[in-house]
Amino acid sequence: MKHVLLVFLIAFPTLVSAQTLNFEGSVEASAIFSSEEELPFWLYTNTSTSVYPTTNFSGIAAFTVDYNFSETASLEVGSTLLVRDNEVVEAFQRRDLYVGFNNRWLKATLGSRKQKEVGKGLSASNRNFIWSHNARPLPGILLEANEPIRISNTFSVDWGIGHYRLNDDRYVDDVRVHYKRLGLTAVFDENHKLTGRLQHFAQWAGTSPTFGDLPDDFSAFVDVFFARSGAESTIGGEVINALGNHLGTYYIEYEFKTEAGIFQTYHDHPFEDGSGTRLANFPDGIWGLQFEPANPKWFTAILYEYIDSSDQSGSASKSGFDGYFGNNLYRSGWSYEGNVIGLPFIVFDRSVVLNDKTSPYSSNRARVHHLGVQGAIKQFKWTIRSTYASYLGTYRRPFIPQVNRWSNYGSLAYTFSKAGTLQVFGGADTGNIGNTIIGGGLSYRYSF
Repeated sequence: MKHVLLVFLIAFPTLVSAQTLNFEGSVEASAIFSSEEELPFWLYTNTSTSVYPTTNFSGIAAFTVDYNFSETASLEVGSTLLVRDNEVVEAFQRRDLYVGFNNRWLKATLGSRKQKEVGKGLSASNRNFIWSHNARPLPGILLEANEPIRISNTFSVDWGIGHYRLNDDRYVDDVRVHYKRLGLTAVFDENHKLTGRLQHFAQWAGTSPTFGDLPDDFSAFVDVFFARSGAESTIGGEVINALGNHLGTYYIEYEFKTEAGIFQTYHDHPFEDGSGTRLANFPDGIWGLQFEPANPKWFTAILYEYIDSSDQSGSASKSGFDGYFGNNLYRSGWSYEGNVIGLPFIVFDRSVVLNDKTSPYSSNRARVHHLGVQGAIKQFKWTIRSTYASYLGTYRRPFIPQVNRWSNYGSLAYTFSKAGTLQVFGGADTGNIGNTIIGGGLSYRYSF
């Protein structure tokens, strides 16, 4: 992160002195209350930690500076700063801090930048089982296609490759994350489009309190890139399985347009080992349907998702127990600062003291029904989310009885012509265990 800050400080004066400069900024403040110690689920989930479960005040300040070299190439510097109270890692943190370069075929980002929001933000996990908005953006470097590359009149290819570091306080220190994706889009005509994508993540390297320094040379990176088994000198199960902790998804989406509007149906299927890659954990993943009317009246988009993480290739000892997001070696698993990076219905217990036998994942098996609706009337914009989740625990430690939770959220925002946006929001959670939680708040955002 120090290197990112250095690049930022060097690049910023250069941009400011340029003759062609575009600047955008915003500030936002939120006051939040709850009937219990923690807020309702949807008041803090997928906020990139701008709000934590015990937050009463949140402030966000953001700016971007763009310099256009030509019509097809530009340089961008951006930062988003967060401040919030109550039991956070640090009260003042960055969300985004990056330098980016764009041209017709390449988009390069150095630093930390929030992932692009898809589907109008109605999805429970941004249509991505592995990479949601539940944690702060990871620091690193990402190279990707600026737009899908057309290879014929029908087909286009998307790609991306990245390298990140988990620089938080975790069981294995200084863990690296390898990321890549490859996608193919087929546009059959103006009304029908099919998209497929494979994405792959791997946690590797770092320093373990039990095994010391883990493999981090170029040979180890090649093994990680191709998900190959480690050499004989590597650690325990890494000789049998692929070197590192591997996660990924197969994503498929079909979009079709009618006179009534646009329909999108999609599935994001997770895998963490061979059983998942051969679909032995079916039907796990995110199953979604979204509709946007051609002539919106009282709503602009509606979404339903069924999310399942309960199969995990079964409980057989040889091929089952996929144990999503957990790992025997990288015991902090797929988390950053104690926040799950992916699907927010996998539960990370920060109170667990990690050693070579414990796991912070108290529940990674869940079945979820999620509904999201969004609408707009003149300067008013409203959003409703309603989610019913059944948490099953883990195969080794199931919840008996299972924990059922119904989480609801609603917001109404009014945008003034020159004075920003005022939003009132509220949420309510109820279930078979624990108290009913009711909360809400008020936020104001001004852009310049």
